[in-house]
Amino acid sequence: MIEIIQRPSIRNADKPDVIMSRMDYVIICQVIERLNEIDMRDDELSFLLGKPNNYVFSFIIKPSDKNRFNEDQLDLLPFLLDCPFSKIIVNGTEAGNIQLYHTKAIDEDGYKGFSHIKYSKKGGGTRIIWKKKNAPKGSTRKTNKPLLELLKFWIEQGYFDQQVSALEIFKRLKSESAIGFRVSDIEKCIKILCGSRQAMLQKDSIDGVLRYWRKKAKDS
Repeated sequence: MIEIIQRPSIRNADKPDVIMSRMDYVIICQVIERLNEIDMRDDELSFLLGKPNNYVFSFIIKPSDKNRFNEDQLDLLPFLLDCPFSKIIVNGTEAGNIQLYHTKAIDEDGYKGFSHIKYSKKGGGTRIIWKKKNAPKGSTRKTNKPLLELLKFWIEQGYFDQQVSALEIFKRLKSESAIGFRVSDIEKCIKILCGSRQAMLQKDSIDGVLRYWRKKAKDS
């Protein structure tokens, strides 16, 4: 969960550290809010987008015009976050840029994140902090064994003979399986199946999206 903290700031505005599209900033804010509402972690959203775990959080800890969701991803977000498009692209968002002041990374007391100040048109400043707890060292997630066995069955049945994305796996599980799971359970099982011990799947980034397919004997 990403904690959102807002408090008044008495610091005067100086030169802005970040200038970015206001809409891009609003989208990041809305995604953070929606992730918390549905109890989805940022790394789970990254996985469904076919990206490394820190992909979405990189937008949060270092926002800029370069760190933003692309058009294809924006089309997916309402489905992935189970909300209307207007929840992500907020109607009435002002055009132009937004300026962020006194920005700093948070990497202390078991947390990481990003802190910045926004100023209103009247000049009042608000310190905004986005942060989440670091995972405890040595911690491991339990394996969802029914899910792992189902994915193995799919491999045997030929589902992974073609390259498939995490999103495609997620959609099929949602529509065909009664097994309870989190997105992180899928990621853990796929990681096991791609690992050297099981070696049943292989993966690669294709056109910017991680895809998975059956590992043939000659690739062992």
